[in-house]
Amino acid sequence: MILLTGGTGLVGSHLLFELTQSGKSVKALRRHGSKTDIVEKLFRWYNADNFQQQLSLIEWVDGDVSDIFSLREALKGVKQVFHCAAVVSFVPSERPQMLKINIDGTANLINACLKADIDKFCHCSSIAAVGRPDKGTWVDESLIWKTSRKNSYYSISKFGAEREVWRGSEEGMNVVIVNPSVILGPGDPYRSSARLFTTVKNGLRFYSKGTTGFVDVRDVAKSMHKLMAKNIFNERYIINSENLSYKEFFQIIAKHAGVKPPFFKAGRTLSEIAWRMEKIRSVITGTNPLITKETARSANSNFRFSNEKIKNDLQLSFRSIDEAAENTAGFFKMFNIA
Repeated sequence: MILLTGGTGLVGSHLLFELTQSGKSVKALRRHGSKTDIVEKLFRWYNADNFQQQLSLIEWVDGDVSDIFSLREALKGVKQVFHCAAVVSFVPSERPQMLKINIDGTANLINACLKADIDKFCHCSSIAAVGRPDKGTWVDESLIWKTSRKNSYYSISKFGAEREVWRGSEEGMNVVIVNPSVILGPGDPYRSSARLFTTVKNGLRFYSKGTTGFVDVRDVAKSMHKLMAKNIFNERYIINSENLSYKEFFQIIAKHAGVKPPFFKAGRTLSEIAWRMEKIRSVITGTNPLITKETARSANSNFRFSNEKIKNDLQLSFRSIDEAAENTAGFFKMFNIA
């Protein structure tokens, strides 16, 4: 039996589809009261004729990574674990909760898995937890994390989570870690990276000069599934399709969203002004800021991520970001949710 955490999230919901499509039964951990309607919509989108049959392979279990007793209960009869649950936020007020869920929650799950003697653990991390080069822009799995004031709290939380996974490895558990770049795909349009599509569709005017990696969520799910099926242990893999400038990325999204792409270039100075103005707006309105100091800094950075290791070890090919944007746009249009 398989246990998956974060099943209602972007990666988790697609991984549920990937696993059940191959006929596997999955326990999916969810917080009490969490809605699963987005998962049903995804299954209908990808498999309209037999989505109910696939959904029947999912056993939803109430639990929380902060509650080790619920984790122990959920792990009964489980031999493989996919850990996708995490908080993604760049809002200062949400940092304590993000650190608690991402680091302490992962520690709880690792401890419960060690006690349950599971066979293998797959952790969905982020490129935010990979080291940054001292020189140049290319990033691969060989880089070493360094403490820096430039690290976002999100990256700190994901690096902390990885340390707990590696601790599990040191204590005898077979683990594998994936580090996806910016993920694009259908899901909740107001959560995580799916929000990028909504933001562009709603009339984003500015683009930054930065460059980063992007990947289709379906390729992230496929990579995790394949890695768990292989005799690959105690390794990490960057999951990345294309390295694009934000201008190029926003142009692709705008094309499939049927809107004009952003046309004002926001350099560092304008970005510094923008996040400060957004902070004032958020205080006045009581809503989360769309731009923060951390996101403004990231959007003006230039990094390119290698996918050679995952391609060589799994003979994997990646979908284009144009295809990912088309898939996302079609889903949102079908269900009129963005």
